[in-house]
Amino acid sequence: MLLPVPALTCRADAKPEGQIGIRLVEAPEDRADDPRARAYIVDHVTPGTVIHRRIAVNNTSAKPRTLWLYAAGAEIKNRKFGFLPDQTANELSSWIVFDHPAVTLPPGGERVLRATIRVPRTAWKGERYAVMWAEARAPATEERNVQVNNRVGIRVYLDVGPGGEPPTDFRVDRIWAGRDAAGRPRLEAQVTNTGLRAVDVSGELRLSEGPGGTSAGPFKVTGGVTMAPDDVGRVEVLLDPSLPLGPWRADLELTSGRTTRTASGTVRFPAAPDTTAAVKLSRTAFLSPTVLLTGTGALAVAGGGYLIWRRARRTP
Repeated sequence: MLLPVPALTCRADAKPEGQIGIRLVEAPEDRADDPRARAYIVDHVTPGTVIHRRIAVNNTSAKPRTLWLYAAGAEIKNRKFGFLPDQTANELSSWIVFDHPAVTLPPGGERVLRATIRVPRTAWKGERYAVMWAEARAPATEERNVQVNNRVGIRVYLDVGPGGEPPTDFRVDRIWAGRDAAGRPRLEAQVTNTGLRAVDVSGELRLSEGPGGTSAGPFKVTGGVTMAPDDVGRVEVLLDPSLPLGPWRADLELTSGRTTRTASGTVRFPAAPDTTAAVKLSRTAFLSPTVLLTGTGALAVAGGGYLIWRRARRTP
């Protein structure tokens, strides 16, 4: 069974002529507590499965816009979810079709479409990545000899194989307290994907038991990381330069979907710019998914489910 997904917006075009957006309308019932499944298509299926998902595209500009719908390949490389150039296909994108390859939307219009993923019976075991794109194309004019295409998309993480879904897991290996070259204190953590599926790690930091019994935060991780199985990556939290040096109790909580991991330690930020010191961890723990993934907090972690991409093409 599929459950409705709350509406999220996406800014796709910074130009005055308007914006386009795309979002999932529904998610599988068995992933109702997974914030990633509200923004991306995240699933595990057996070979021969056919998946249907409803998506909504919208046009918030003051003029009609035609959107072209297609799927293209993606990959996880250097701890980032990367898009293959233009409409470059891969195995997963070749399995995806839309009931309408193009739609024209009036100003302020929205339309719900259906995407279908047909997994061949001969598909090999493993996780694959793609993006479902909606693209608006602005042709070159006499005043502008550059064609500008704007597109927004939804990531697809599809694992294929017999039996149950492979586990999703990661761990916090170590933490450093530092100060960047501009003088801002920061906390950095090394994370390892110990599961068998890709993870999108984000989270927040809370500081307590500081000078005079003060507390600070929560501070959001400034840049999340996407990691394939066995990948090792880093996340960072940047803090205000006026933050006292400490000592502080630091509680770092990192999440990918329904999986949450925490690490704690006593932190003293160095005074000198461009310096780093290792933090001795006093605790690392696993949190039940229900601790974090409730209400609006779950949606906040899921933010960034829409991808923004822009390219310019010169006409002959």
